[in-house]
Amino acid sequence: MKTIRLQIHFCFYILFFFIISDLSFAQSKSNLINKLVQSYYNQGKFIGSVLVADSNRIIFNKGFGYANAELKVKNSPSTKFRIASMTKAFTAVLVLQFVEEGKMHLDSTVSVYLPNYPKENSSRITIRQILSHTAGIPHYQSMPDFFYFNSFLPYKHDEFLKLFWDRELLFEPGTDFSYSSFGYYLLGFILETISGKSYSQLIEVRIFDKLKMNNTSVDNHKTILSNRASGYEKINNELVNANYRNMSTALATGDLISTVGDLYLWDRALYKNALLSAESKALLFRPNLNNYGFGWYNKNVAVPEKDSVRAIYHTGSTNGFRSIIYRLVDKKAVIIILCNLDSSDIYGLSDAIKNILCR
Repeated sequence: MKTIRLQIHFCFYILFFFIISDLSFAQSKSNLINKLVQSYYNQGKFIGSVLVADSNRIIFNKGFGYANAELKVKNSPSTKFRIASMTKAFTAVLVLQFVEEGKMHLDSTVSVYLPNYPKENSSRITIRQILSHTAGIPHYQSMPDFFYFNSFLPYKHDEFLKLFWDRELLFEPGTDFSYSSFGYYLLGFILETISGKSYSQLIEVRIFDKLKMNNTSVDNHKTILSNRASGYEKINNELVNANYRNMSTALATGDLISTVGDLYLWDRALYKNALLSAESKALLFRPNLNNYGFGWYNKNVAVPEKDSVRAIYHTGSTNGFRSIIYRLVDKKAVIIILCNLDSSDIYGLSDAIKNILCR
């Protein structure tokens, strides 16, 4: 009996040792991340909020700098930021939900869903090609005045669509890769046309409500929104308010506002089948041209003194804001960085945090 008790005590101590060691290692990583982010903030290379999780556990969650510099309101984990093109991953999930329900088909052309769209383009472009940025639809730079004129104006969705729907395609659809926010805007309009509901209604019911993402919504500058960050830029090293952008020009390509905590719920849900079947998720993440799946980049990235690791990620950029969600899926780790300074170095910061996590 005494031998059994000794064995039980020994097993308990071993288990306790591993738990303490694991917690200590996580704390060590957290301290390193804190020093790193603080350094970026001190150098003027970052303002915003950061959440880092490792092995299904949040190890860092903190805000830096001001959400509103004029009122001296500090950034925190509950601050809401424009996430810009990170919205595309949500749009891709909505499209695949419609595909699962038989309401859309990946290899159907745009002309099937929008009969009034100019046939020269709509009869050649498929939903699959738009999702993977291989449709040849131009990006914002095809409109030289976009950020100096069009982006300030309120548009109905069908009116904005007409700004680019008859522009010449960059290449024969399916033969090359060219990132296009206009393409994802088009997907949002197709979703609205098929369902008879707004993009906001669709994403609220189909994603946010299901995941309890209570601090995420379609952005509307007229809405009084608690904890909303203001966007900033620097001119001659002086912090100034970023230029205004009317989010009617973004729709399904970049009009969401969220928190690091809500985006962590999003990350966790993508490991389950809460929103899509396993087969659809495989399509979502499977890399096509330029390592891009449907709304996600997926590629191996270098780690110092180790083999590469797989990263699934997307970034966002709009006036006064930068964002990235960087998922190290083999480690069940994620780095979420939301910034309200448009010169924030999200690439350098996320890469440095990745190296800490992979030690």
